[in-house]
Formats: sequence, structure tokens, C-alpha cells
Amino acid sequence: MKKIFLSLFLFAIIILPEKAFPFTYGKQTTPGVIKDKKASAIEEGFFGTESPACKKLGDNLRYLKQGSQTVYLDGKIRDVTKGVFDCKYGYDGKIGGFLTEGLIEFVEVNEIQIPFKTELGIDHIYNKRGGKWYYLNKNTFYGSYSDPKAQLTERLATKSEIEHAEKLYKFYYNLDLSSPSAKIYGAKIINNNESTVKKDSSPKKYDWMNKYNDNDIIPAGSGTGFFINRDGILLSNYHVIQGCASVSLYHNGVKYSSNIIASDRTNDIAIISSSKKSNQYFRVDKDGPSLLEEIFVAGYPLGLKVSNSLKVSSGRVSSLAGFGDNYANFQLDAAINPGNSGGPIINKKGNVVGIAVAYLPSAQGFNFGIKSSTVNSFVNSNKINFSLPNMTEMSNKELSKLMNEATVFIECSMKVKDIKAAIEKEDTKKVFYSEFRN
Repeated sequence: MKKIFLSLFLFAIIILPEKAFPFTYGKQTTPGVIKDKKASAIEEGFFGTESPACKKLGDNLRYLKQGSQTVYLDGKIRDVTKGVFDCKYGYDGKIGGFLTEGLIEFVEVNEIQIPFKTELGIDHIYNKRGGKWYYLNKNTFYGSYSDPKAQLTERLATKSEIEHAEKLYKFYYNLDLSSPSAKIYGAKIINNNESTVKKDSSPKKYDWMNKYNDNDIIPAGSGTGFFINRDGILLSNYHVIQGCASVSLYHNGVKYSSNIIASDRTNDIAIISSSKKSNQYFRVDKDGPSLLEEIFVAGYPLGLKVSNSLKVSSGRVSSLAGFGDNYANFQLDAAINPGNSGGPIINKKGNVVGIAVAYLPSAQGFNFGIKSSTVNSFVNSNKINFSLPNMTEMSNKELSKLMNEATVFIECSMKVKDIKAAIEKEDTKKVFYSEFRN
């Protein structure tokens, strides 16, 4: 892992303990040394104590609680930090004030760090270096990343995390936290009618989404879809596209726009039109699955968190009725997980015999699909014709090519207020990204 520049808050430990008192505005310059070079830090904002984190660590330091810190090294700006600060163990084992929520910009090396929430003893950080965003977390009580007790982990950020990081960067960059006219830190950072909720040790519902306005449109969840002709027509589940302000398709890593043509809430089917055209597409069996028929399920379970590649599970049709004797569905023992919804269930001939729709998390092997006979009726009613099914079995190589080329990842973007409403009502099968279910 590349070196992470986090020796910044060494100045905070110089501040002497005092008795607790309300936050007061101030500005101070503190001299110091970084790697044998002359340094100084200018801190401006609201100073105070009365921190639960400080008390937990056994101290009550007076430190910069909210504001900005600019560190100079040999007369040049090394880094600029702004946001909310709290007590943590420093690199030398002493307690000092460290950024818990806000923005750090390392000027000379063009690096950005964004601590964006704290919950259950974990710090969550976005780090941008070399033009790439990374996601990190560590023990919240350690400001030093190099301390083994910090238990630092790091990975490349996902697409949705990158979008979140860019949003937070814009928010904090434009937020005034250090001038005398700024709002004093309380339960929130508030300025210019914008707010972002501060997490404490007890996670609160919607804290992640409170980084946004209610009408902001953000990626909310994902599913799977598949082409049924060369004209860019796809099928998926209704619950995958339910409530979406926009639906995007990803095929071989490329994003394509799409439109919803028709949907059937009762049978959980959606027809989608895409700007992407595919020479590879699935043919749909008119009769549906047969008991004990060998089948394959293709899709993107768990979104892109596992990997960007298509996942395929195999099994057999175990019942021709779905949950509660629903004969529009059938049961299969091939694995289905969140994110598989809307994916094709195909037989050895490469024909779709169903659409993956649901699973029972409390039991193994109880997974369900929508019968292709049900799908046929809905698609035909919308004057879309299928090609004739294949009559012979395909080789594994042919099946692999078909599934990879004709199956797509679907991402649903929604207004923040609609995400909140859907989660609150719990009347949807939609699988939201885990950040929204804190």
C-alpha cells in the first residue's frame, strides 16, 4: 500500500488540558517539526472540550473542535484540513485532536482524504491518490494509520463509493466552518442551509443519506437484466426498476442509458429498452421449465462488491409451483442472492425458462423464478416478439459466450426521499445498497 500522509495533527497535542467550557471562536499559530523540517500550523475555528471521545480516552483537552488547520512546511503549504475534530491516540501514543469528519487536501502530492462517518468504533475514509479513489477503515480511537492497533484496511472504491466521495468533496470544499459567522458545531455541521449528520457511537437511520438533499438522485440498488432481441430490448424484474428516477445498464464495463417500456407489478416483470444493441440475446422457451430440468442462473449477485464479472450458479428445477402455491413461479435449488433479481434462468439449450425473482434467506435451496410461460404472455401483450427457441443443446463454451454477452448489470438511481420512503414502508423487494440500511 502506498504511503499515506497522516502525520498532520501533531500540533494538536501541544494544546494544554483545561476545564470544560463552551466552544469559543479563536485563531492560533503553533510551531512544530516534521521530519526535521521547520513547520507551523494555523488553526482557526471553534475550540472547546466536553467530548465523549476525550472522556472515553481519559482526558479533557481543549482543542480545535470545528474549523480549519493549515500546515506549513519550510514556508510552503503542506496540507489543509477542515471539518470536525475529536480526541484520538496520535502516532506517539499521546491523545490529540484529529479530524473525524471533513476534508484533508495534501497540496504538493495532490492527495485528498475524506473521513465521512464514524460508527461502532470504526472510522470510514475515502482517499484519492494517483487519480484513483480508495476506501479505508480503521479503529476510530487511533489517529495514526501506522499504529497496528488502528487495524487499517484499504481497497479500491466501488463506483457508488466514488460518486459518494466526489459528492462529499464538493460539500466540504464549499462549507464554511472556521469563520466567526459559521454555525457552531452541535449534533450537525450546518452552514448555508446545508447539513450533514455527525455519527456517534450509536448509528442512526439515514445518516449516510443525510449527506444529500431529499431531491438528489443517487445510485440506490442493483439487479440483473438480459437481452431478448437485437434491438436492445431487455427483461428484468419490476422490483429492480421500481421507483427509479433513472436506470442504467452496464455491459462489459460500459454504461448505457435505458427506458422502461412496460412493467407488471403483479408478476414482477419489466421490459426495458436500451441504447445498447447486442448480437447475442436469449431465446425464451414458450412452455416453461420441467421438473428436475438442469438449469443455470446468470447475474450479478451482491452487485459489483464481489467482482465486475458475471456469476453463474447451476442446479435443477425442484418444484413447478412457487411460494404459497404460486403457479406463475417455480422453485429451483440453484443459488440466488441479492442482485440476481431479473437475471435469466436458462436450460442446456440456452433457452430462458424463467427469470430469477426471490429466495428465502431462512432456508437453503428455496429459490424462485418466474416461469417463461408467464413472461411470454406479458411480453406478447406489449407487441414484442421472441425468436424461436433453440432445439438442440449448446456446449459449455457456447453457453458461456451467450450468458456473458446477453446478460447485463442494472443500476437503479432514486431520489433520496424516495429511498427513505421505500425503506420505511418495507413494501418492496428491491435490494438497496447496504449503506442505506444502517
